[in-house]
Amino acid sequence: MTSRRLFLITLALSLAAHLAVLGSGVLPDISLAPPPEQKLEKIDVTMQALAMDEPPPPKTATAQLIAARPAKPARAETAAKTKAKAEASQAQAERAPVEASAPLAEAAAGEPATASSAPAEEKPVSSAPVAEQVASDDAAEASPTEDAADDAAAKPQTGPGPDGYIRPRQALKDFPKTAVMGYQAYWGSVLAGSGQLDWRRGNGGYRLEVRFSPVIGPKLRYVSQGGLSRRGLAPDSLQAYRNDQPRESARFDWQAGQLRFGDKGDKQTELRAGAQDVFSLAFQLGLKGGKLGSEAIQITTGKKVYEYPLAPGEGTEYDTGAGKIRVIVFRAEGDGDVNEFWLAPDFANLPVRILRIDKDKRIDLRAMRIDVNGKAEWLLPPQPTIRNKNAH
Repeated sequence: MTSRRLFLITLALSLAAHLAVLGSGVLPDISLAPPPEQKLEKIDVTMQALAMDEPPPPKTATAQLIAARPAKPARAETAAKTKAKAEASQAQAERAPVEASAPLAEAAAGEPATASSAPAEEKPVSSAPVAEQVASDDAAEASPTEDAADDAAAKPQTGPGPDGYIRPRQALKDFPKTAVMGYQAYWGSVLAGSGQLDWRRGNGGYRLEVRFSPVIGPKLRYVSQGGLSRRGLAPDSLQAYRNDQPRESARFDWQAGQLRFGDKGDKQTELRAGAQDVFSLAFQLGLKGGKLGSEAIQITTGKKVYEYPLAPGEGTEYDTGAGKIRVIVFRAEGDGDVNEFWLAPDFANLPVRILRIDKDKRIDLRAMRIDVNGKAEWLLPPQPTIRNKNAH
């Protein structure tokens, strides 16, 4: 039996198993076929460079209420003490006319009168508003309206706003310290699994991990690490994995001016200023607001090294299937390879879509979740699923 025939038989068995599993209900719900390929209709949208330093958190009413809640028992105790003082003051005020009769008699006889009873008369007047204010504060703190507002603020956006576009509740103008992107992953035009991007920065460096987890087939993982400054990202390494086995890689030796790459890391070429790997490029574009100059950029996939002429970004709409996100699309193409990054200015210039095409594969990652600095900013609402469709 020839190797070609064996390959065809294996492929047929794999497809049959795939279809059987999809119809069995074993898998979680996944959305139906991808939306049709979008035409890049231009819209008026710009992308700004992001700040590296984050401002202190705003002093919002919600933050103040949350900070005040642990002190609620102490506040109740204060209210009780205030009430007790008010009652004591009231009792003292009621006794004041009797106790004050002697000084008044002395005053009538020509002796100086004391004013000791005046403060006792004033205390009930001032304590009542304090007690009312504490009670009012406690009632306001227990208000279901504010609790509902806090819950709503913690939930990610799922639908478009009044202008028809999906946006976070507050503008994201700083370069994220952390970001997690969840994707639907398409292999060609078939929804094949899921993907995830994890971004971390701190202490003058960054770590970026991109994972592609198909339902059937090898899991792919890419890890990019390096330095980070106001000048941008300076990768030190890119490592690819296939089912957790190391594959192609790239090593950036900035001191020696050498870029080593390949399946065994045994190839090398001159390292040019501003060089990026294929994934760090998206965040370099995001940090710099898409302004990387007109010169071709040296980019490596780990397998190959290119001098990519980066096409100017075009503003368009990314249709999520449940609303649109404003994006600017950057395309780098060379030697049959295509890389597209759909960066969202409203979401800290993060890539809501990543398209990778080479002679072996076409991987299309389409965002369904955006978390920035530990906060869920957007989530794709439930879509029609294969399981739901089969149930009818």
